[in-house]
Amino acid sequence: MSRKIFLLAAGLGFLMALIAAYFGSSIQNAKTNDPISYLNEMDHIHYYNTALIPQLNYRAAIVTLPFVILLTLVEIWVLIKTPFRIPRNISIGLLVACGLLILISILTLNDPSGYDFSIWGYFWMAMGLFIIAGNILSGMIKKNPSR
Repeated sequence: MSRKIFLLAAGLGFLMALIAAYFGSSIQNAKTNDPISYLNEMDHIHYYNTALIPQLNYRAAIVTLPFVILLTLVEIWVLIKTPFRIPRNISIGLLVACGLLILISILTLNDPSGYDFSIWGYFWMAMGLFIIAGNILSGMIKKNPSR
């Protein structure tokens, strides 16, 4: 199996973590902007309005969901195609992480005001880092004749 697929999955996980960090920080800044909005206006710093937080939560789930679905498909492909036990076991663990992300995405899409991305974005970033680390580790495993 080519190591390029593991690099692709690590890259997708990195992009997903960056997008989650952007949306999480935007929502957090929108929450903290209210008490000091006059100072921010004086310094020409503009954040999202607090009324837009549910819409930002929804957008964050919509934008990250294709990455999660692609990562799930890549991990299923790795699980099917790799003949080695250790990368398959890592792939199973990463499929669990992707499944949790899909579940939280669906919950966020159903109730954007109930699942605040400034908190759940940390979960997205953590799972993205697990996916990056797992795929890099799987790509670095050498072929072992004992399997």
